[in-house]
Formats: sequence, structure tokens, C-alpha cells
Amino acid sequence: MERSLVHHCCCCCFFFFSWFLVFFPFTPSEAQAVPALFMFGDSIVDNGNNAILLPKETASRFLPYGFDFPTGPTGRFTNGMNPGDVFANLLNLPRFIPAVLDPKAKGEMILNGVNYASGGSGILDYPN
Repeated sequence: MERSLVHHCCCCCFFFFSWFLVFFPFTPSEAQAVPALFMFGDSIVDNGNNAILLPKETASRFLPYGFDFPTGPTGRFTNGMNPGDVFANLLNLPRFIPAVLDPKAKGEMILNGVNYASGGSGILDYPN
């Protein structure tokens, strides 16, 4: 009997809150803007830092990586946008956050963030 009462109360609460969320959705009064995105990680979000560190040894600088990318292989371990690029796009930031080691990543270009990720990153001084 007691289990049935608890079950009934939980179901009522669930349906009440579900109904409340459907008919009164949360709408913020002012959109919060994300000013910048700084990415840390390994090859999943690396967008070319390893290609700058190890220009001859990085497999991601050659085909098939970047086959469909507008500028060809760039040092990304994906064929196009990596998860960091997709996340930046969802936050309305520029399409591609620059690699921190990119010589062109200076001044206003880094105001929206930079990517520190390095494929094969670890605790050693030299990436794998």
C-alpha cells in the first residue's frame, strides 16, 4: 500500500513538472554571449598544432585527412570540422578557432579564443 502511494506521488510530480516545462518554457530575458572558447585536448580537437610542431612527421597534413576541407589538409585529424569547430559554431563564434601555434594567430584573430589541443598529447615534452 505504501509503495503504491509513493509511486503515485512520484508520477504526479513528474507529470506536473513535465506539463509546466511544456507550457511555460524557460526563455531568458537576455541572451548570454560566450566571448571566447579556449580548447584543450588531443587529436579529437587538434586543428593543426601538431602540424606546426612536427611538420614532416604529422600524418594529418596529408590526404586523406582534409579531403573535403576547403583548403585541403591542415593538420586536423578529421575530414572537415572537428568537434571543437562544431561547438564553436553552436556558440556563434567564428567557424574555425585558430591553433595557438599558428603564426597568423595574433591580434584580433585570437579574441574569440585559441585551440591548444595537440594530437597524441600527454605528459611528455615531445608529442607522440
